[in-house]
Amino acid sequence: MSEDIRRERIVPHAATYRRELPVSIERLYENAIDWEHLPYLHRSSFSRIECIEAGEWGFRARVWTQPYDERRSFVIELRLDRELRRWITSTLDGPGAGSEIWTHAHVLGGRQTLVVVDFFVPGLQMDQRQEVGRYYSELYARLYDEDIRMMAERQSQLDRARPRVAEDRESMVLGSLTEVRARLPITIEIGKRKFRIVETDGELIAYSTICPHLLGPLGESDVRDDIVECPWHGYRYDIRTGRCVSGANCALVPAPQARVRQDSRVVLRF
Repeated sequence: MSEDIRRERIVPHAATYRRELPVSIERLYENAIDWEHLPYLHRSSFSRIECIEAGEWGFRARVWTQPYDERRSFVIELRLDRELRRWITSTLDGPGAGSEIWTHAHVLGGRQTLVVVDFFVPGLQMDQRQEVGRYYSELYARLYDEDIRMMAERQSQLDRARPRVAEDRESMVLGSLTEVRARLPITIEIGKRKFRIVETDGELIAYSTICPHLLGPLGESDVRDDIVECPWHGYRYDIRTGRCVSGANCALVPAPQARVRQDSRVVLRF
């Protein structure tokens, strides 16, 4: 008797969700154990998460859904089995306790993976299966819609060459100060690295558009009080110093400095 059939006898099966994803299984593994992104990338579904334990095996965390209610939280555990190419998400405490979500990944190509997700819900009655199954399938369709962009962007960044920021030049002229201000914010690419230029307190500041944590797109976020926040995991950086101000031990790649010459031309110096 297969493990899934034995599981069905213990906890009723609600539905199966299948989807081909344009990402490698390595990116899927990273995404599965990445608990930090839930209240940021999936902010329409999750409002808060507190990690209890985490590692390469997966994670255990207390989670709050939307809308936020301090009294309504639940504990989930995700365990990744790379050998069997699957991960199981179990609700250990709170609403839905005893439910399990089994995800199997099947490699279709180098960067094409089929996921087959089975939802098991305790106490589920036959007349409830269709409605509950539709809820879980729609939820996972939305979550994967949001995840795909993050996984694809990370792969794109990993594929890019990482040469030194300064190539064979010491400066780059962007134009007159008036012209530059009219175009702000400006994103430039130097040596296949991207930097964004903004004006804060009358000073032009350049900073890396790539979060050093998991290569998130900082160029999509607004700068407030000299701080930019990663939309994937909420890591926050001081664009003047590059320092992470949210507690992580990481920093932005050093950026060129923007200077205004006496002729009012803006120059980037490397």
